[in-house]
Amino acid sequence: MSITNGLKARFRTKSTVARAEDDYVPLLPLRWRKPWYAWQLLSWALVTMTAPPFCFVAVLLAVDPRSDQPLFWPGALIVVALAQAAAIVLSNQRHYRSVFVSRPAAARYYFGVGALLATVLCLLLIWATGSVATLIEPLASAQTVLRPASQALWAAGLAAGFGISSSAHASILHAWLAFEP
Repeated sequence: MSITNGLKARFRTKSTVARAEDDYVPLLPLRWRKPWYAWQLLSWALVTMTAPPFCFVAVLLAVDPRSDQPLFWPGALIVVALAQAAAIVLSNQRHYRSVFVSRPAAARYYFGVGALLATVLCLLLIWATGSVATLIEPLASAQTVLRPASQALWAAGLAAGFGISSSAHASILHAWLAFEP
């Protein structure tokens, strides 16, 4: 190692340490926006109304309310609203116990909770309304041996897509509407 390379390495390490000390900013916790109830209600209304499954199903029902599954489609709207409300309540409880220090952290937590809740509620809705026959059976395998497993995979995939698409944008929107640095 030459003298110049050694000096360069010494200056480089010193400059990164000095830079790290200069750039240190303590992480301040997020706060709820005030008035708290109004912002939470606005956040819930916006994340529910702008959820892609909610918009898609609402437009389809507005065009033609007659349906092959009269309980499933309005139930899908209710599932989105319930999952978003529960995710807001759970993320607020989490923020109360241990505060979020950044909006991305709040959004990640909200997404995990909201997607899981919407997926589980969608699976329960599919099962409770008997929509397996009309929604999932046409997609399932034609072989009788593989049919139950194929139906289970398609139901899980449909519910997971429903949960992820209803919570992905909502997590970001709620983190920006409900919290301020």
